[in-house]
This record gives sequence, C-alpha cells and structure tokens, in this order.
Amino acid sequence: MKLYVIRHGETNMGKNEIIATEDEPLNETGIQQAIAVGKDIKKLNINKIFCSPIPRAKHTLKLFGLNKNIPVIIENRIKERNMGIYEKVPFKQLKWDEFWNYNSDRLYPELETMKSVYERISDFLDELKSSNSDDNILLVTHGGISRAIYWYFNGIPDNGNSSDINENCKIYDYEL
Repeated sequence: MKLYVIRHGETNMGKNEIIATEDEPLNETGIQQAIAVGKDIKKLNINKIFCSPIPRAKHTLKLFGLNKNIPVIIENRIKERNMGIYEKVPFKQLKWDEFWNYNSDRLYPELETMKSVYERISDFLDELKSSNSDDNILLVTHGGISRAIYWYFNGIPDNGNSSDINENCKIYDYEL
C-alpha cells in the first residue's frame, strides 16, 4: 500500500509565521499550489482519500480536481495539533524547537503535545496497515501531522526535534 501525504496550501498566517487559527483560509499562493499539485496527484492512481476536517485542508483537496468517484473520508485523527491559546501567536515568540519537540510537554502546558499527536497518528496508520489493502491512499493534512507521519516511518529523532517535512502542497510518499 502506498501512502501519499500532502500538507494544505499556503495561508497568510503561515506565510507570515503566525500560528494559524482553524478557520484560516488558503491565500492566492495556496490556491495556485493546490491546483498545480493536483496535476501530479492525478497520475498517482489514488483509490482512497483521508482529509482533515479543517477547512483549508478540504479546500486544498477540492482544488486538486480529482475524480469524484474516489472515496473521501473526513478523518479527525489527521486534524492539526490543537494549538489552544497559541493560535495567532507569531513563531518568533515561541521557542520553536521546544514547541515542536516530541519530548517537550512542560513549556507549553495548554498545547496538545507532539507525543499525543504521534499517538493518534500511529493509531491511525496502524489501522490502515492492518487493513491489508492494496489501495493507494492520499492524506490531506497539516504541518504538525506531517511531522508525526514522518516520525512514524523514520523514527523519532534522538533529540525529539521535529523534521521539516511540512512544505505546503508537496507530495511525500511512504510504503505502508
């Protein structure tokens, strides 16, 4: 089973290095990114799609222009990390390596931990693996989720720091 992972298109908050709210829409660049990568996705023989319920992910998926017969499942487990009180906070006000660190759960107590994110992603991916399907699956998701998926396949770095596997509208592929 092949798994393809795509982070939604660019948003203004992301571009300006601010933690996005759940309702932050794609900007014009994000719209163009989604349309452009949609051409590549059409070549992948996708059989099933899981999409985050957050509007920017659903908008990204819609812009791919995929065959309407491909089943789309809105999946809460690939929803972005709950940012809590840190929504709308500029990146530079955060200790970025701690904010995304798997081992850090004390500095930002009102933030969903990356351990928690990793656990829900691991459960989801384990479930997909156990289905023994030959489907090619597309996940349309977010940066924090993309990091956790990367860790699932490549291991959590010894220092717990996140990987930069979260470029907007870039296709990352894994073998499940």
